[in-house]
Parts: sequence; structure tokens; C-alpha cells
Amino acid sequence: MNPLIGKTLTGMKIADDRQALLFQTTDGDMEVLVDADCCSYTWVEHIELPALGFPALVTAVEDLDLPQEPVKPSAFVKEYEVPAFYGCKISTDRGDIVIDYRNDSNGYYGGSLSWPGDCDFYGGVHGQNVSKKDWREVTGSTVSASGAELTDEEKEGLQGIREGMNR
Repeated sequence: MNPLIGKTLTGMKIADDRQALLFQTTDGDMEVLVDADCCSYTWVEHIELPALGFPALVTAVEDLDLPQEPVKPSAFVKEYEVPAFYGCKISTDRGDIVIDYRNDSNGYYGGSLSWPGDCDFYGGVHGQNVSKKDWREVTGSTVSASGAELTDEEKEGLQGIREGMNR
């Protein structure tokens, strides 16, 4: 079971390098690392917060299958070798949190979220995808990984991703 289930979220932060997330709960902070296999790079692209805000009780956490064709290019990585698209949906009593994260590699490697208690954080083995953990508050209902409100164009791109999840 995911360690976030049953926790009450009071806020959320993202590392400036987009390689870690910090979930603020009534039980304390929980760090989630954005992991990358050897010879690849993974980052958070977008975060959609619960429509009714915080505090929010987490009821479920699930991986999402995202379309593997970009709706629009990344706001953070301008040139891809072979991109992969991943998602995580955190269901709460106040709406869903949707995290869109991506990986770039030669096509053989991938990325994941590494939750507390996971024993398989690969990024730290070879020093890639190790966050500096310079935290920035995630605010607004739909934000880019930089913490800024999304433009209308970015919101359209995220809507395309959500539509792809429902296929």
C-alpha cells in the first residue's frame, strides 16, 4: 500500500530541479523522488492540485497510463532522444492530484516515482537524478513544475493528457 494513503495533505512542494516532491501532511513531510534508470533523465512536467484545495485526505494512489506521444513539447527539456510519459493520480476527499512526469533516454530506460520505503531508487547509484531539494511551494489549481500557473496553452496540453488517460 502506498504510504500516502490515509494521510491528510496540508500542502505540496516541488524541488527547483523538478526531481523531487514534498508532500506536507499532518503527520510530517514525505519526500518522493523522481527516479531515472541508467543513462536517462526524469523530471516532473505538470501538477494538477485538488479542485477544493488542502487539507485533503488521501484515499488512493495509482499509476496512470499516459499517451506516449507528446501533446506539446516539454517546457523544461527542449530536445528529446526518446521520451516516455508517466502519470500518477492521488485521489483525495477534495479532488485529485495528477502528476505528469517524463523521462528521456535512448529508448531502453525509463523513470518512476520512488516513494518512502521503496528499495529501488536507482538514480542515486550513479549520481544522476539526485535532487538538490531546493523546495518551492506548489500553488494554484494547475501548475507547471516551475510552480507558476499554467498558460491557457499548457492547460490545453494537460487536458489532452487527461483525455489520453481515459482511452
